[in-house]
Amino acid sequence: MKEVKKLPIVFVEYQILPQHTPAYSEWLAEVRAKHAELEVYEGADQPGLFVEIWHGLSRDEYDRLKQERLTEAAGSAGLGLPSASFSWRELHQWVSGGAQKIHIWYFEKVK
Repeated sequence: MKEVKKLPIVFVEYQILPQHTPAYSEWLAEVRAKHAELEVYEGADQPGLFVEIWHGLSRDEYDRLKQERLTEAAGSAGLGLPSASFSWRELHQWVSGGAQKIHIWYFEKVK
């Protein structure tokens, strides 16, 4: 039987205020264009509730991502990518409750 590699995943969860959905959608398109390892879902029974699923990030990449995402002075590099056209900080203004309401968790597959 072929062994399946157990890659970690990162969940990022937040609620986008309805009036900011168009700006968020444009921003998200830029982020997704730069990060093939990212999937994004919206709550079917809770519109505006979004979950990002990042596949295969190392613990160091997760730590950097979390710091960049939650810090008010967050830059735009995102996981070390040069010349990213977006800033993680932009998201703070659209999230209900701001940066404090962006929740990020790192999960490893149970062995």
